[in-house]
Amino acid sequence: MNLAFDTNLAHHYTSNSQIAKLLSENWVLNNSYCPSCGEIPLNEFENNRPVADFYCNKCSEEYELKSKKGKLSNIIPDGAFSTMIERINAENNPNFFFLTYTKTGQSVTFSLFPNNFSHLK
Repeated sequence: MNLAFDTNLAHHYTSNSQIAKLLSENWVLNNSYCPSCGEIPLNEFENNRPVADFYCNKCSEEYELKSKKGKLSNIIPDGAFSTMIERINAENNPNFFFLTYTKTGQSVTFSLFPNNFSHLK
C-alpha cells in the first residue's frame, strides 16, 4: 500500500478542492479493496452521483469517500444536508471511507465506517 498521493496527476489543476478530490479518489482506486468481500478493485460511480463514490462489482456494496487535510474532527463537511440524510436512511445506504492526509500529501490515514452503524439511534 502506497501512503502517498500521486501528485503528478494534479499538475493541470488550480483549484485546491479539485486537486484534493482527484488525488484522494485516485488513491482509493489504487490502494483499496472492498472491505465487505475483498474484491479488487473497487469501481467508481459516474461523477456527481449523490453520496456515492465507489462500488463493488461482486457484492454491490457502495462507498462514499470523505477526505480532509489534517485530522478528522467531529464535523465532516458535505454538500446538501438533506441529500446526505436521505442516503443514510435509504435501504442501500453507503459505507463511508474517511481519508486524511498531510499538507504535502505524503501520509495518508484511511478508515472505514460501515453502513450498518448509520442506523443506530
